[in-house]
Amino acid sequence: MGWLSGQFTTRVIVLMPVAIAINIVLGYTVQSVLRLPIYLDSIGTIFVGVLAGPIAGLLTGVLTNLIWQYAPVIGGGTIGPFAITAGVIGLLAGVWGQLGVFRSRPASGTQLIIAALVAAAIVVLVILPIVNNPIYLDPEQGGFIEWAVPAAIVIGIVVAAFVAGFIYLRRDLAGLWVAGAGLFTGIVAAIVSAPIAAIVFEGVTGSGTDLIVAALRQGGADVLQASLGQGFISDPIDKIITSFVVFLILANLSPRFLARFPLGEKLVRPAPASSAD
Repeated sequence: MGWLSGQFTTRVIVLMPVAIAINIVLGYTVQSVLRLPIYLDSIGTIFVGVLAGPIAGLLTGVLTNLIWQYAPVIGGGTIGPFAITAGVIGLLAGVWGQLGVFRSRPASGTQLIIAALVAAAIVVLVILPIVNNPIYLDPEQGGFIEWAVPAAIVIGIVVAAFVAGFIYLRRDLAGLWVAGAGLFTGIVAAIVSAPIAAIVFEGVTGSGTDLIVAALRQGGADVLQASLGQGFISDPIDKIITSFVVFLILANLSPRFLARFPLGEKLVRPAPASSAD
């Protein structure tokens, strides 16, 4: 019980409502207003998980979706049942926090160059299915968005260049670890979400990702296969971007501030050992 209660310090309890509000505002804007094929509704969840632990992250994710479902003005829709997915994302974030994935890892030389290239390649690989999706090239399909492919290409190039540049210029391998954690989280989120989308909503959730489901259904996939395929397209790039946003925020917070949270010591770069005189 001590491990569990230790994740819910006063600072964590104060942080959670702020994180939930960030999730809802960004998620609603991206999914319902801009209707992009990503989500950006778990920045606060991952932030809390990395700082506090898996149960705090899980609770932040679940509460986000439940509050969002019943919130005035923006409430309703299909977000509530995906509280399960949001909880899993928060749980994984807490695991990454405990493993110190988001901690800075100084490096140099060939190792640094390889890490930058691998991280950029991960981003490019997960963005390619969006670029190649035929739904965006067919004006006959409902919800056709003619700028979706250029937007996906721009996002892919910018994110890949940023991730690689961050790793190389800051001489920090943590960027590769964060990209890998985001990729893994995205794959798990897709697997968890697919049955919910297929069984509860028949693949139609009212967001920009519906276009991807429609394209896959048109290609012959059943609703579960289309929902899973959509998740494998949208979730990995979404979670890589989200994880990197969290990493950048954490990297710019003072070690003293981070140390006030349950997993704060896992985020602070170890001080170099002083040489003996």
